Amino acid sequence: MNCTSLKTLLLRNNHLGGEITSLDFSPLRKLEAIDFGNNTFVGNIPVSLCSCRSLTAVRFAYNQLTGEIPACMAGLKSLSHLSLSDSFLSNVVGALQILIRCDNLSVLFPSRCFNDEPVPNDEHLLNLNGFQNLQILGLGGCKLKGEVPSWIGKLKKLKVLNLSYNQITGTIPKWLGSMPSLFVLNITGNHLTGELPHEIGNLKALVSDDTDSNLSNLALPFLFDSLQYNRLFNVPRGIKVGNNSLSGNIPAELGNLRLLGELDLNDNDFVGSIPSELSHLVNLEKLGMSGNHLTGEIPESLKKLHFLSSFTVANNDLEGEIPQGGQFDTFTNTSFEGNHKLCGFVQQKICPPASSGGQDEPEEEESATSLYTIPFGLGYSVGFFVVCISLIFRSSLKWFN
Repeated sequence: MNCTSLKTLLLRNNHLGGEITSLDFSPLRKLEAIDFGNNTFVGNIPVSLCSCRSLTAVRFAYNQLTGEIPACMAGLKSLSHLSLSDSFLSNVVGALQILIRCDNLSVLFPSRCFNDEPVPNDEHLLNLNGFQNLQILGLGGCKLKGEVPSWIGKLKKLKVLNLSYNQITGTIPKWLGSMPSLFVLNITGNHLTGELPHEIGNLKALVSDDTDSNLSNLALPFLFDSLQYNRLFNVPRGIKVGNNSLSGNIPAELGNLRLLGELDLNDNDFVGSIPSELSHLVNLEKLGMSGNHLTGEIPESLKKLHFLSSFTVANNDLEGEIPQGGQFDTFTNTSFEGNHKLCGFVQQKICPPASSGGQDEPEEEESATSLYTIPFGLGYSVGFFVVCISLIFRSSLKWFN
């Protein structure tokens, strides 16, 4: 590589392959961004990349890289974006111990890389003051084992946290609700137990727009839920805790999160009724509560969610009439199936009439009594009229006589 003045090298989404380790990046001293994503490169991350001290963005995602992150990458002080997803890297603890020294790192995606390794905890990361500029952390699909590490709670600028599809156990920490910038929390597909902390309803970035709005363009686009984003501002705000073993009631405090766009509570062990406070989530587009043990009726107030395009409460024990009107007129039977006590137009099942209360019975008795009284009164009146006519007729005869 003799392009010594090259600043940007974008080769993503091609069919390039070969041994990436054989490439010598050391002459590219002015290189700022490199994107080899979505190719078929193999081998280790080249050590020569560490010579490019001006690098701000590196994307090697969706290749077949192996080995560990080279220790020399700790010297890339300008690095802000690193995406290594869908590779075959190892030693997640060592990787974070190196990258925590990259002071400007704001986007870190090593998703689906480190299989069956322990979750890095505070003991592994001695420098707990690192990652202070980190805004996106994606560790999903790594099958990491352990509990949610407490060092994450110290990342004051963290906006997106993806720990989905690991083997994380224990409970959801209450301190997650006090993270000042967090607006995407995805811990779907783990082995979490206990209740969903009501403190989650305190997430400032989902309650008010007054939080840090530093959501400028990213150095490189990134994939989130199979969609590509160039700006963090455009990422849908959501809480996704589906496919765990969470129990207890759904916290009413979730209704405080008025900026929330997606709420996934599917496939847990939640009980109790659906909180009517969820109708306060005026920006909600997706709401999933299927596969739980919810009871009671679907709150009529949920019709006020005018942006709701996806709604499912299938396979619970809900009852009563399905609300009509608003977005509920767009949902199909699959959103409600598995609730045998639900009725209404969507399920083509007529709701039974409301049972009569005790106060209606006197009215029926009064009506019945009136039916008997009418002929009796009518007969009495006719008899009285006949007697009067008879007396008058006799009196008239006497007068003429």
